[in-house]
Amino acid sequence: MEDVVKIVVERHYASKPIDYGRLVSLVESTGERVVFTEHGGAVSVLLPAGKVAELEHWVRADCPVPGPIPQGEGEEEGPDGAARDVGRLRVEPLAEPEEYGPYTRYVRADGRRVSFARGGAVVVVQVDAREVEWLENRAMHARQGYMSPKQAAAFEEFLARQPPVGGQ
Repeated sequence: MEDVVKIVVERHYASKPIDYGRLVSLVESTGERVVFTEHGGAVSVLLPAGKVAELEHWVRADCPVPGPIPQGEGEEEGPDGAARDVGRLRVEPLAEPEEYGPYTRYVRADGRRVSFARGGAVVVVQVDAREVEWLENRAMHARQGYMSPKQAAAFEEFLARQPPVGGQ
């Protein structure tokens, strides 16, 4: 598995409200993830949109039927129902997109993921940390078992040139 460089933001020390404009810009410019933590444990992750697309591609290659993505159990809600919390993803009701500098924050249809767009293109996605771990694990196994058609043909040719087992 590739080395993962991450920038960690502990919720306790984060500005309130969180400066998503600065963090999304950091993810977009460096390509590195920003991990929001609470008491040392990962809560949610800002990932480049291309990385999320890559992970989802490989997961889909491994299991074409949508699989169960881990969901939070027993998440607390605020007094107004599904409340937002700094760096923590919760199911959010449909709301107006929010502006953070040049970025617009959109809550996805599932109410759990959040997309940040600049100039009409999604550049960063905020995903629950458990879901990122699940996606990376499934994608890693799918990639390891994949051979392109050209690579498979070369391997088949290589095997055809090998002497029969025991006939060496």
